Amino acid sequence: MSAIATKAAQKLLKGKASAWAPSDPHYVEEVDPRSGKIKRKERPIPPGLSKRDQKALRKIRRRAHRLDKGMNLCGFRVGYTFFIGIVPGLGDVVDATLNYTLIVKPARKLDIPDELLTKMLFNNAISAGLGLVPVVGDVGLAAWKANSRNAHLLEAYLTIRGQEHLATLGQGPSAITDSTTQGAHPEEVRGVFVPGSGMDGDATHDDEGKGSGGGRWGKNKSKGKNDAVVGNGTGQGGQYGAVAPGSGTGAGKTVGR
Repeated sequence: MSAIATKAAQKLLKGKASAWAPSDPHYVEEVDPRSGKIKRKERPIPPGLSKRDQKALRKIRRRAHRLDKGMNLCGFRVGYTFFIGIVPGLGDVVDATLNYTLIVKPARKLDIPDELLTKMLFNNAISAGLGLVPVVGDVGLAAWKANSRNAHLLEAYLTIRGQEHLATLGQGPSAITDSTTQGAHPEEVRGVFVPGSGMDGDATHDDEGKGSGGGRWGKNKSKGKNDAVVGNGTGQGGQYGAVAPGSGTGAGKTVGR
């Protein structure tokens, strides 16, 4: 993949993540119109993702919330890493280990590009560096919230992956256009967001009804079910509004890295 295509994909990804970080990766707050009180609810999963990607994203977002924002300390949201990091030396080692094993390691299994992995490791490195500074570093670590940032980066990547998958099925617009590729070929940029093993197989959706499908991601020699979800059957299709009933079968040549 050319450097231009990689840069274009990174810019697209950054644009998606910048609207979220470092807010709570697992919950969103909404004002109840009746009571006027602020209530939390779980963030919706981006449409178009495989069951593998959905499950992993939910787990990573929940873990990041607990590590970074699981408790309220004098009006400031902190998590387990803040209290663990207070322990000199050992606490910093434990924090770094948790940040990697609970967030980055499972994210690596989702066929993410090396550039995204590098960014996530960089966030962890900053967190580890802050933890080495007594007292002030612990406060900085709690404010930096590396796990939340990494969860948002992963969600931004998977959001585009899901949108591109739906676009191949004709169920929504592509996130990748000539205006976002910075001179690279759009198909080359799309290669950064290929579904990988999580999308292999034929298309099946949670909604009722059946149809036929195939897509830019290609064919699979064996027939099975593709667990891409495009809606919840209630009219909610995520931020791209891509809700379409039906499931499908098809075959094609798998695109891989």
